[in-house]
Amino acid sequence: MTEHLKLDGVTVLPYEHITKDLEGLHSLNGHVIAYDGNACNYMLYEAMQKRHRLNSPALVARIKAVKNPVEIAGMKCCQFRDGAAVVRYLAWLEKQLEKGDNPELTEYTGAEVLERLRSEGEYFVGLSFATISSTGPNGSIIHYKPEKETARVLTNKEVYLLDSGGQYLDGTTDTTRTVHYTEPTAFQREAYTRVLLGNLDLERLVWPANVGYSGGEIDMIARRRLWQAGLNFGHGTGHGVGQYLNVHEGPQGINRFKNEPLVAGMDITDEPGYYLDGEFGIRIENLLFIKEHEKFEGYLCFENITWAPYCRNLMDF
Repeated sequence: MTEHLKLDGVTVLPYEHITKDLEGLHSLNGHVIAYDGNACNYMLYEAMQKRHRLNSPALVARIKAVKNPVEIAGMKCCQFRDGAAVVRYLAWLEKQLEKGDNPELTEYTGAEVLERLRSEGEYFVGLSFATISSTGPNGSIIHYKPEKETARVLTNKEVYLLDSGGQYLDGTTDTTRTVHYTEPTAFQREAYTRVLLGNLDLERLVWPANVGYSGGEIDMIARRRLWQAGLNFGHGTGHGVGQYLNVHEGPQGINRFKNEPLVAGMDITDEPGYYLDGEFGIRIENLLFIKEHEKFEGYLCFENITWAPYCRNLMDF
């Protein structure tokens, strides 16, 4: 770290000097000095408080959240390559399962195949998080991670939930698809269809830009179809994604606790789901960008940039 900081005008001091230096810093070229009281440690918070500095929560995160045109273009490009890997994997998996049960084909080895397919794409660096490759009852565990020794064998007789993503030099992805390759139950079809309808309801929302609506105010749109059947899911509907950065990035989000206004340039996931403990899990996740509406001046809308098909076999038409 010290080697990287050997630049003109940069001096590295012991960390314990920082409180005294902060207290003596009155202004910075005439600009107000701000800090994020929700993110800094208490020692820094106390030092800044003594000088009555501006407490501005999520100051840097808010700037990062609004992507510039180059970042948006990169995120869209990497989604094409990532979507191709997901489609290739799901097509390969369907053909493998048609051959019958294979004890070597598990949640874990399936995730390995998907990682290899992703790695063949241009600008691939690595996974954006540990792949959630889950079948049957494991799908009802929202943040399930398969382990080599305990992973379930994949079959075409169970619901399979795949939540995965990649880090590319031009962007970050996070995509979830749920499939069943033979005969799902009527309830599985109903649950999947209600999740899909909630996903599409949210994606097609149009709202006035000058009101400052937050994710907390639109969360129920993705849940409405499930609520109509007495169903729900116990996680947030969406989160921001960094551009070749963290796959979970704020301050924007879609859940009832989020009050950050949604503005053009932000991205956010759209991922309603349904989970029946001990039996199966369903989730459908796309990455959306917020943009100005092309026809209605002063209104915002979403643009879905994820490229992977939905499972027609699980739809109740």
